[in-house]
Amino acid sequence: MDNQKTLDGVVSDLERNNNLLHLTANENQMSNTARSFLGSKLSERYYFGSGDEKSVVDFGHLIGLGLPGCAELIDKAEEVTRRMLHAKVVNLNVLSGVHAMMSAILSVSKVGDVVMTVPDESGGHFATKGIIEAVGRKHYYVDFDYANLCFDADKIAMNVRENNIKVIYLDVSYYLNPHNIRELREAVGNEVIIVYDASHTLGLIMGGCFQSPLEEGANIICGNTHKTLPGPHKGLIAFRDQDLADSANAVINACLYSSPHLDHLLALSVTILEMDKFGEEYSKQVIANSNALAKSLVGLGYEVRKSNTGEYSHNHQVHLFVDKLGDRLDLYKKLLMNNISTHLEGTELTDHGWYIRLGTAEPTRLGMKVIEMETIAKILDQALKGQDVKSEVAKLVNQYRQIHYSFDIQN
Repeated sequence: MDNQKTLDGVVSDLERNNNLLHLTANENQMSNTARSFLGSKLSERYYFGSGDEKSVVDFGHLIGLGLPGCAELIDKAEEVTRRMLHAKVVNLNVLSGVHAMMSAILSVSKVGDVVMTVPDESGGHFATKGIIEAVGRKHYYVDFDYANLCFDADKIAMNVRENNIKVIYLDVSYYLNPHNIRELREAVGNEVIIVYDASHTLGLIMGGCFQSPLEEGANIICGNTHKTLPGPHKGLIAFRDQDLADSANAVINACLYSSPHLDHLLALSVTILEMDKFGEEYSKQVIANSNALAKSLVGLGYEVRKSNTGEYSHNHQVHLFVDKLGDRLDLYKKLLMNNISTHLEGTELTDHGWYIRLGTAEPTRLGMKVIEMETIAKILDQALKGQDVKSEVAKLVNQYRQIHYSFDIQN
């Protein structure tokens, strides 16, 4: 076996990645400050907390090394996260978005309970239903009005009463506007636990530019930390109330993870502190960029979905319909051949069918603003029409190599 050839293949992927214009809605870039911890020797160590004055941690059954410097950073990140999410308690130890989902569901429900989630075709996560059924819970789908991008609160309330629903897990991935949480809470009452999966919009929520789920009626926020929150592939959970947090964390911390993966935890902590300093400015620019990109595409003759407020977008997503433009796979290949990376999505619940889900969080993180969105719209237009715009893509990408809204650049 030629191991060097195999390793060279990974290097090739890395080099190609660095030259792509990434317009995916589910990816972003960390700052160099945050990323530096991922390759550090701390990645080889367990994290047990700060320890005593001599950095000794004594659990009774286990004595280990404390890391006071790491603990100070992590504690500060937890404090900031509580404030930005209006949470009583946060848990940064979960390892990914799916792990956060599993931890939330397992810790606030018991075997036999009924959990509602969003259908796949309405943008729900593909794994949620399988996880719920695998751990002995019963599953039921919420009524999500995909055409209007909102939950049907009255139908959900009726199903809650008829099916004794204990938990509503809101795991929508394809959305442009805040969810109608207040209306949903009023309809279902206070006994049902509402979990808001903020994987896509966590950074915008922290920046104060989307919605505040816990203040609007959700009990829990959970999600991954690498989309609009531009951190590592990790997860977090935030609780509105102390009692629910205590009972849930008694389960999560006791048996649902072993190591919090210190290197990722440190990178996440740095990213959270960056959001504390730059999050509002970054979030406003993300939303401005989304609307500028959408408006520019419409001006070029394309059809773009609008949110239920009439705006094109209230977050980082732009939905460009492509059914009338040709075969979806051919369209994707045209973009990729021009070093443009994005995602094509499809659903049976809309007359428009397939669309490109464009994301503006990563271009914004790289310092792009409204004027660059106009350039990107023109590049997309030319690429979708089969033109060769590789040189234009390369020129744009090479102009934006630094990570903005970060400790790398004190902007």
